[in-house]
Formats: sequence, C-alpha cells, structure tokens
Amino acid sequence: MRDASDAVDAYLTNRFGFGLERLLADASGGRQAACLAGSVAVACDPVGTFDYEDGGTSALYQGMLTIEGVVYRFRCSIFTDAGGARFLESVGELETVRWDVRLAVPRAAAR
Repeated sequence: MRDASDAVDAYLTNRFGFGLERLLADASGGRQAACLAGSVAVACDPVGTFDYEDGGTSALYQGMLTIEGVVYRFRCSIFTDAGGARFLESVGELETVRWDVRLAVPRAAAR
C-alpha cells in the first residue's frame, strides 16, 4: 500500500457507509455528514484550479483529515462538471502525520 488511502477508505465505508471519495468531495465543497461529528474532521484549502473548455473544472486541495485521533495530510483533485456534480479525480497524497489515539482503561474494582 503506497499510502493510507485504502485503509482509510475501508474504515469509512465500514463505519459510516461511504468512502474517502465522498468525504473529500463533500469537504472540499464545505459540507460534512452529520454522522461524522466527533469522529471525523476535515480541513482543506484550495491551492489551484484548471478550467476545461467543456465547462468542467479541476480544483486542487490540500488539508488535514482527522479520524478517531489519527491525523492525515492529504492532497486531492476534485473535478466539477458543467452541471455542478463533484467527483474525486485523484488523491495524490494521504499520509499519517500524528497519532493521538488514547485508550481509557477502567480501574480495577476494589476488592
């Protein structure tokens, strides 16, 4: 596995019912599913665009994706067709940059 994309996509699909493609496409458009609150956060910024003659646009984004305390840096390209539909064109990078997962261990019961 070149980066964490496959693992993140599988986790999102199993836990929330949709994958990395939808998550990044929605986040780059300023949307996030309510079911992700408290578990997943995405912050992304546009870094460039390319307009096509047919009215479509490719926009490049970079940002941070936090899933259950694991922080990933990503770069992606989102294609928007002339009708306004958005698609993940590519994920150029998705790598772990911080791991802040904590486990709560219950204290032993008093005997």
